[in-house]
Amino acid sequence: MKPLKKQTTPKKTKTTTPKPSVNQSAGYHHGNLREEVLEHSRKVLEKTGVSSLSLRDIASDLGVSHTAPYRHFPKKMDLLQALVAEGFRELADAMKRAWDSSEDPLMKVRKAGEEYIYLLLNNPRRTELMFGGEIYVSGDPLSNDLRECGDEAYMGMFRIVEYGQNQLVLKKSVPTATLMMSFWSGVHGFAVLNERKWKSIQSSLEEKKSFQKEVLQILEIMIEGTRL
Repeated sequence: MKPLKKQTTPKKTKTTTPKPSVNQSAGYHHGNLREEVLEHSRKVLEKTGVSSLSLRDIASDLGVSHTAPYRHFPKKMDLLQALVAEGFRELADAMKRAWDSSEDPLMKVRKAGEEYIYLLLNNPRRTELMFGGEIYVSGDPLSNDLRECGDEAYMGMFRIVEYGQNQLVLKKSVPTATLMMSFWSGVHGFAVLNERKWKSIQSSLEEKKSFQKEVLQILEIMIEGTRL
């Protein structure tokens, strides 16, 4: 009598979930999409202006679904306010660097002027939004983040001027806010007037050095007008 053959259990076929195609995966995104949208928007803003900013176009550039950025910025104005808040945050950081740069009150003021001028020159379109852009006439309420960052930047420069007055090297006869605004207006105006020049000399180290020397001379003139 032949022995019975041992029955074998059929092997289970391993099933794999098909990976989404390129188009299907557009809706998926790993990483910090909000920061990527802001960074890319900033580049577009400086290159082609605020009218060219489109959340759908940005989504396409980043390779995500056209709805993905809207989770962070429900409308374009939310994106613009975030860009402006980022600008004021960088300005506040710049004023902190100026404050930490020296114990000398005039050196603090000079460094604040330098920081401000080059921040504007490197981000002219964003600066337009920060101080005169459409966000203030749109009717949309300003975000708390934007208000806080703006106040912090303002107080950073205010503190530097106030320190100079308290150290008896800047005019005490003028209110701190007025004296600060005089200096702020001066450095802002210089940067705006020289934006095109700054762009045109980027390829020339010699011209950039000459420009930087001019900046220091302008700042000395401004500071001289604020001294006791």
